[in-house]
Amino acid sequence: MASIARPYCIQGIDLHVSASVGITLSDGHIEQPMQLIQQADMAMYKAKQKGRNNFQWYTSDLNQRVCEHASLRNDLQKAIETQSFQLHYQPQIDARTGRVVGIEALLRWNHLEKGFISPAVFVPVAEDSGQIIPLSLWVLDTACAQLRQLGEQGITGISMAVNISPIHFQRGQFVECIQAVLNRYELSAGQLELEITESLLLHNVEQAIDTLHQLKALGVRIALDDFGTGYSSLSYLKRLPIDKIKIDRSFIRDIATDHHDAAITQGIISMAHHLSLRVVAEGVETTSQIDFLKGSRCDIFQGYYFAKPMPSADLEAFISLRESRSLTPGLVCSQV
Repeated sequence: MASIARPYCIQGIDLHVSASVGITLSDGHIEQPMQLIQQADMAMYKAKQKGRNNFQWYTSDLNQRVCEHASLRNDLQKAIETQSFQLHYQPQIDARTGRVVGIEALLRWNHLEKGFISPAVFVPVAEDSGQIIPLSLWVLDTACAQLRQLGEQGITGISMAVNISPIHFQRGQFVECIQAVLNRYELSAGQLELEITESLLLHNVEQAIDTLHQLKALGVRIALDDFGTGYSSLSYLKRLPIDKIKIDRSFIRDIATDHHDAAITQGIISMAHHLSLRVVAEGVETTSQIDFLKGSRCDIFQGYYFAKPMPSADLEAFISLRESRSLTPGLVCSQV
């Protein structure tokens, strides 16, 4: 690595090169040379994952992880083909009236043999393999179909929030894809809310912002998710055509006891309101959190205090129950 790092002088310019190195050793029992190459290759990718410009040794657990990854990828493909996923829906509650004003669609996978698999586990695999595209299309279609069904039941004035994968967003024809699903279920663009994260801006920023403006021109709502956890929120905030900011649950959890979290949350809400943006607090679970957020003029609550993510059948009953209650302007809450 030291030898590779020496500068190469080309046409009077010093070029510096670094290397990610994977190393393996034969135990004397490996008969196929290609097996050694594969092991070194696994170790090399481990070096890349650890920030590049370093070396890593092959270990047996690497092979196990690769096998688990391949197995999960195969299971994902079967689940996509058989549509074995589910969407659960978590209501978003207006802080002033207590009414349900939005719903977030959340992807769930209950594996027949392995049980519940967290999206934090299978979504990165789907993104690496490209399987996230058909998966995202299914989520969009299913969520919009549910919104259409709610409308047919007389439940209106509610937006459906769908998380958007940066991989899907960066593919061509994304705007056309959104328009097509809206047309399919005869929904107005304002009924759909796309939740994006700052990772969407990591590659080709100008193109990403242009796509967001096209979506905004359609009338689709855009929310910036996990706000406060990224590195570029403030630098891009004034350029993004967004409607909402969602404060990450990591700030909400201790706002009643941690003055740092409280100050950050109040600052986000104040800044957002000055930019004419609405604010959603995620992970609301306690009365003390609600009291603080109401005092800070947060607009919308989402969290277990009101409801856990639920199947579509339970969602209709939940919304109907909330609508039937006589709520005061100060918000009467009941834990579900």
